[in-house]
Amino acid sequence: MPKQSPTQREDREQNLLDAAYRLFMSKGQPKTSIDDIVQEAQVAKGSFYTYFKNKDDLTQKLVDKLCTRILRESYAASRQMPAADFADRVVHLMDQIIEHFKRNKLQLYLIRRNFSWPMVEHELSQPSDPVWQDLASALEHSPLMERYTPEELFRLIFVLVEMCGSICYASIIEGRPAGIEQMKPILYDIVRKSLEG
Repeated sequence: MPKQSPTQREDREQNLLDAAYRLFMSKGQPKTSIDDIVQEAQVAKGSFYTYFKNKDDLTQKLVDKLCTRILRESYAASRQMPAADFADRVVHLMDQIIEHFKRNKLQLYLIRRNFSWPMVEHELSQPSDPVWQDLASALEHSPLMERYTPEELFRLIFVLVEMCGSICYASIIEGRPAGIEQMKPILYDIVRKSLEG
């Protein structure tokens, strides 16, 4: 068998991820087997194991890519809104994430409470990525840099994004402790106090 180029390898891996995503959205991740995925992708079963250790490994990679895409799209949409300060920008970003999950509950079922900044940090942190460049610039010019080291600020943003993902799952999927519309003002108040404090 001829050696695959990096592009061919990425295309085949993406084909399997796309097939899994379609199946996960239609029948759910627990009810989808590896056999289902390779059949949907129209590849031999051995090809699956060239790219993934098991279904959990594929699911994690799929969730990582999905979270990266959601964060990129939400960030781009939030940049279209006027913001008085950095706290406003973070609230707009969270609002876009929440609105995305309200429209895409099946994705939220798949991601569960795993929507996380570190999950997408590696993909976004490429020097050429415009989202990462814009966010890094906003952080550098934020008055928060006077109070926090870069590591502390990253941890604070980590906590806020983790909280947003967890609240989305609890409120949108489980309806607890209240619906997401009732939780938004509380979440946004915590964000503002954390970032303006």
